[in-house]
Amino acid sequence: MAWLKFIIETLENIEVSDEEIFELLSQVYVQGGFTTAKVAGVVFNPALVKKRGVLFAARETATKEFSGMVIVVPPTSNAIVRAKENECEMHLLAVKPKFRGYGLGRGLVAKAIEYSSHNNWSKIVLWTQKPMKEAQKLYESFGFLHTDEMNKNGIEFLVYEK
Repeated sequence: MAWLKFIIETLENIEVSDEEIFELLSQVYVQGGFTTAKVAGVVFNPALVKKRGVLFAARETATKEFSGMVIVVPPTSNAIVRAKENECEMHLLAVKPKFRGYGLGRGLVAKAIEYSSHNNWSKIVLWTQKPMKEAQKLYESFGFLHTDEMNKNGIEFLVYEK
């Protein structure tokens, strides 16, 4: 397996089209069997996705292909679901399947944690679907603890906090 490198930056520092965002989220969540195309058409609207918070985007350095993303949702965002005052949330961690296994998911989560720490937020809250075992292992490796469960739009989620 060849080694790949990625650049991870905010949308202020890296260009990503709305089509690329929608394509990535659809590939990961719809083709991955975690949501329907109908739900994705609403939930993954790029304009709304970008309004949630700070989007960290990744491009593979050799090909410049959009490879992954994660959003850090600040306490002031209307997109907050579970976080309380001075807490942020992490939304929509997504890595294209062909780029998995190269540390990109780890890099994106590390950027989210670093950004949260830089802003002195007391906690990061996230939720993940029960079948997303690899994501859960990744979060736990960073010290996230499974603290609760929730049902959102008929889907069962595990809530994690760090």
